[in-house]
Amino acid sequence: MRRLLTTALVIALFVPSLLAGDLTLTMTTTGRGHEGRQTHLWSSRFMRINHPEGQRDTLVDFTQGIHYTIDHKKKVIQKMTWEDLETAMEGMAERMKNLPAFAQKLMGGGDGGAQVTVEEQGSETLLGRKCRKWKITMGSTVMESSNDPSLKPPMPVGSYKRFLRLQHAIGQMGPGASSMLKLGEELAKVQGIALRTHQVMPIVGELTSVATELKEGPIPDSAFALPEGYKLEDAGKKMRESLAKGR
Repeated sequence: MRRLLTTALVIALFVPSLLAGDLTLTMTTTGRGHEGRQTHLWSSRFMRINHPEGQRDTLVDFTQGIHYTIDHKKKVIQKMTWEDLETAMEGMAERMKNLPAFAQKLMGGGDGGAQVTVEEQGSETLLGRKCRKWKITMGSTVMESSNDPSLKPPMPVGSYKRFLRLQHAIGQMGPGASSMLKLGEELAKVQGIALRTHQVMPIVGELTSVATELKEGPIPDSAFALPEGYKLEDAGKKMRESLAKGR
């Protein structure tokens, strides 16, 4: 009986993952350096964002906890492990504590102590799906997201939430990145996949993405393969070495 109960519990825990299949989401994006169409591919292990106009793609391996940035113009792939990034964030946070307030602001950490507010702002329908609207604010950074709570990411929940916490810090890779963790932690609490996002961030400016097409069905493994013949750079290693030298 104990074995039957254990088996039933294991099945219950894995049913959401089994039911969530591969997804292909097409987004139209506006914003400096991000204009054009983006294709988001989701599987149980990977998420890839292809941006033909920008010739710069993103690949996330949720099993190994690795983020890749693929620059097709330069034929360079930059690799960053989540572990490296988290270690770097801890080191940067310690350094920022010892700096005066004005220096923290100059280095991009001015919003690090700002309060994060989360507001639910009703709903809207996108692609025939009812989405819940959210607004997350931290200092001068504002993020709005319309998520379909019935649309579940096919990868493990824990890995996906960890990625959401880190994703904005990955893009910044500087002292101000630690402040982005607060926003990521709140975004990780919002259920479902976003079909519309609007971001207002210092220096970066405004960025808006709206879903135009959603397909459910198997995606071949080849769609997530890294391109051959590109130079692979370990950005995480470079960050560790820089911190060790005190830069």
